[in-house]
Amino acid sequence: MYAKEFDSQSIEAFHHFMGEARIIVLTSHMNADGDACGSVLGMARMLDHAVPAGTRIVPMLPNGCPNNFTWMPGSDRIMNGDTEPERCAEVIAKADLIIGMDISSLSRTDHLQEALEQAKCRKVLIDHHRNPAIEQFDVVFSDYTISSTCELVLWLSQALWGGKYMDRETATCLYTGLRTDTGGFAFSCDQPSCFEAASVLVGYDIQPAEIHNRIVNTFTCNRMQFYGYALSQRLQIYKEKRVALFAFSLEDQKQFGVGGEDMEGLVNYTLMMKDIELGALLREEAGRTKVSLRAKYDIDVNQLAQQLGGGGHKKASGATCYMSFDDTLQAVCKLLNIENEQPYQCATA
Repeated sequence: MYAKEFDSQSIEAFHHFMGEARIIVLTSHMNADGDACGSVLGMARMLDHAVPAGTRIVPMLPNGCPNNFTWMPGSDRIMNGDTEPERCAEVIAKADLIIGMDISSLSRTDHLQEALEQAKCRKVLIDHHRNPAIEQFDVVFSDYTISSTCELVLWLSQALWGGKYMDRETATCLYTGLRTDTGGFAFSCDQPSCFEAASVLVGYDIQPAEIHNRIVNTFTCNRMQFYGYALSQRLQIYKEKRVALFAFSLEDQKQFGVGGEDMEGLVNYTLMMKDIELGALLREEAGRTKVSLRAKYDIDVNQLAQQLGGGGHKKASGATCYMSFDDTLQAVCKLLNIENEQPYQCATA
């Protein structure tokens, strides 16, 4: 079996931090995806058994667990920084240890950022993004070549506890993050360890086909109709540049009663076209615009996202732009070198 090497001093320090803590907060980024939810919940479940009796383990997300992941074991434990900000801030202030999961920086925690940055306790980072803000943490476990934070948690748990606290529910959480962060093993999975991790987790009788159904086959009627609208009315194709782009205003979203989690995976539709190599999706929110980027072949969208103040992975990255929707669209078009190109809609192609 694959055994990832970790710095022995970091492992020892983490053991020490966990042994002394009486309140441990686990958190991740705003608009949590499968990897954020899976890594927080999976690690929380193992800590339930690994730390001294009486230690309080608190999973916490900036705006809670998305509806499409509430089926995951332990999701009802997650505190919501958006709906209960004072309570979250109070718990963070009392925490003895904070574990950041699937975040390269505390700046990605939105509603929780101020409380987390002000917290005087020890902080540990477990992440797989490039260029982590190591100065914000006392111990860092980071490897951008790993497929997902959930995969990293699996190997870290073996280094910490020899796999002692892994069970079916924990494996379900970790497999969910592994499966979603690789797009169903379509990207970020060029290392053998990714597939070995999947094999290890499947060995806990987690029913991967059922997990797939819970992740993918959950559309509402509104969401299905919205996808039809998106593909027929909002898909812009730039053949010469091999770029395709979606852009959704608040008005578009209100028309169909959809939000961010309903658009999860929609950007990947751009790459289903054989002549398209780079896809983008813009989604307007109150006071900001979320940008998602995807790519084929050797294009590195992480570098593009960084120019917008974001980041991520080579084939899948994103950014949050605090500009108007129109200004963000203009900036993205300029970044993708399509600002002077005339698009045409898929329905009329």
